[in-house]
Amino acid sequence: MRRAIGLLAIVAVLAAVTAHAQEDPRRAKAEELLTVMKVAESVEKTFAMMKEMLLPAQMERMKEVTGEEDMDPDAVRRTNEVLDMIAEELSWDKMKEDYITLYAETFTEEEMDGIIAFYKSPAGQTFLAKQPELMKRSMEMTQGLMVRIMPKIKAMATGAEEPTPAEPIEE
Repeated sequence: MRRAIGLLAIVAVLAAVTAHAQEDPRRAKAEELLTVMKVAESVEKTFAMMKEMLLPAQMERMKEVTGEEDMDPDAVRRTNEVLDMIAEELSWDKMKEDYITLYAETFTEEEMDGIIAFYKSPAGQTFLAKQPELMKRSMEMTQGLMVRIMPKIKAMATGAEEPTPAEPIEE
């Protein structure tokens, strides 16, 4: 009986070591994929873009709420500090291992090979080069849509009747 338990323990350890050894190439492949995709640069650019777009919008909202035209410089500073803290906490250095795990668990090595091949191709390189502009325009588009549906959201939140959309102005 003790032999059987000892043998099972050895088999379990070997299975764990084998599984870990099989995961290492997958993690390496995931790291290569993230590098080819330029995820680190994308994360940093995304936070910079969000700060650029969110700070003015947040200041406008604060003006609406407070009714003040000139914003308190401390409010601007605090908002900047919060955005900087979020960017730091979600920085590539702090999240790299989580990204590697996520990609290694989500994709097989063969799938990652195909994705890597795409991103190394001319089309993939073009996609990577245009992705920041695409993301910026997508965020602007979404903000525009949110402005358009905000009256509906406010009406739903207050239980008021939904406002009728303004008629287009004819020339």
